[in-house]
Amino acid sequence: MSATAPASEKVPSIETAAPRRSRWRRLHESGYAPAVLFVLLAIVVGVYDTSFFRIPSLMSLLEQSAPLIMLALAQGLVVLTGRITLAHAALASLAGVALAKALPLLGGMAVPAVLVAAAACGVIVGVLHVFTQVPSFIVTLGFLGIFTGLSLWISGADSVFVQSGYENVEWLSLRLFGVPISFLFVLAVAGILMAFMTFTSFGRRVRAIGLNERAAAFSGIPTTRIVVIVFAVSGALSGLAAMLQVAQLQSAGATTSDSLLLPSIAAVIVGGCSISGGVGGVGRMVMGALVIALLRVGLDLVGIDSAYQPILYGVIVILAIAATVDRRRGTAVA
Repeated sequence: MSATAPASEKVPSIETAAPRRSRWRRLHESGYAPAVLFVLLAIVVGVYDTSFFRIPSLMSLLEQSAPLIMLALAQGLVVLTGRITLAHAALASLAGVALAKALPLLGGMAVPAVLVAAAACGVIVGVLHVFTQVPSFIVTLGFLGIFTGLSLWISGADSVFVQSGYENVEWLSLRLFGVPISFLFVLAVAGILMAFMTFTSFGRRVRAIGLNERAAAFSGIPTTRIVVIVFAVSGALSGLAAMLQVAQLQSAGATTSDSLLLPSIAAVIVGGCSISGGVGGVGRMVMGALVIALLRVGLDLVGIDSAYQPILYGVIVILAIAATVDRRRGTAVA
C-alpha cells in the first residue's frame, strides 16, 4: 500500500487555482479592472435607486467628479515616480482661497496668476524633496500644514465669497448640450496628459524613474529635474482643481479641498497605479476617480454619514495596496 496520495487527487487543486490567479492578473494588468468595477458599482447603485440611471443624475455625478479627477491626476503623476504627495489637496484649498480673493482685483488675470503660483509651490516642494533627500511623504506632510496655515490666514478662517469677477470661472459651471463643461474640461486636460505621457520621452522617463530610479540615473536620465517638473505639474493640476471648485461653489474656504485628499489617493490605487511607482497611466487615474466618485454617491444614497466615509476610503486604500503590491512591475498602461 503506497503512502502517497494518488496523482488524480492532487492535480485538480493546482489546476483550479492557477487559472483564477491568471485571469485576475490579466484583467488587472490590462487596465480594465476599474472599468469593470465602475459598471458593477453603477448596477448596484441603480438597483438600490432607479433614479440614478436618469440623465440628470448621471450628469450630476460627472460634474461632482471633476475636482476629484483633477486631484487624482495631481497625485497619480507623483505616484508614477515612486513618490506620494499629501499636500496637493491643501494646495488646492490655498489656491481656491487665493483665486476667490484675486478675482475681484485682477479679473481674468487671476486665473493664470494662481495657476503659476500653484505650480511654483509644486516646484518648491519638489526642490526641497530632491535636494534634501527627505522622503516625499515627510516633505509633503510638512507642506500640508504650511498650506493649511496660509489658507486659514488669507481667508481669515472663513469662506470667501466671490462677489465680482466670477464670470471668469463661471463658464466651468455651465453645461454644453446637457454635459457639464467642467467634466469636458477635465477630459481635455487628461487627454493632453495621456498623449504627453504616452508619446513623449518625458512620460517614459517618469515611468523609468518609478521602476528603478538608480538605474534611470545611470542611464543618463536627469532624474532630479524630471521629479521637480512632475511636482510642478502636480501643483498646477491642484490649481485647476481649485478653479473647478470655485466655479461650482462661487466661494472658497481654507479646507474646501481637504476632504479630497484620501479619496484622490484611493482613486489612484483603485485605478491600478502601483504605489511603488512606474506602473499605471492617466486613463487608469480617471477611471479610479470615477469609481470613487460613484462610491461616494452610493454611500450618500444608502444614508452613510459623510463623517464615516473616510474610514471606508482608508480601508479601500489598504486592501487595494495589499492586493496589488506583489504584481509584476513593468507594465505601462495609459
